Amino acid sequence: MQMLATPRLRLRERTLDDLDAILAMDADPEVRRFMGGPPPAEAHRAEVRANIVDGRPSHHRWAIEWRDRPGFLGQCGLGLCHLPACNALTWRLVRAHWGRGVASEAVGAMLQYARENLRMHSFVAFIHADNQASRRVADKVGLLPAGETVLHGYRQLVYRLG
Repeated sequence: MQMLATPRLRLRERTLDDLDAILAMDADPEVRRFMGGPPPAEAHRAEVRANIVDGRPSHHRWAIEWRDRPGFLGQCGLGLCHLPACNALTWRLVRAHWGRGVASEAVGAMLQYARENLRMHSFVAFIHADNQASRRVADKVGLLPAGETVLHGYRQLVYRLG
């Protein structure tokens, strides 16, 4: 998987060195507030480890870090969607890095990569209606409100581009 770079960030393939940082991020109830809360620890460890080791050919997931120094800030992803003819965008950050424009910058880099290198043109993000921060990220990268759906048992707003 290709590493992506922005003026401030580096998006690189996730490795097993990221496993504990991902699990710590996902154990934070505030990070997972709009996703049903922290998942069961052992099952989540096994799932994340398997995703890192085996990957999923239809999904791209990057660890986000500052461009000039290592250190896990969060992760973002691009993958197939359950809706027809679109690709799903995902992002999640360690709480200490919220409010710095990191998610918008990372998602913007993913969109550019997907368009230019993967020839993808239709994207969606599913965002809990109360998640104002993620709604702002969607707005900043050009996603537009396009209805609602239920995903993983929760009502989600659908944001679409293309």
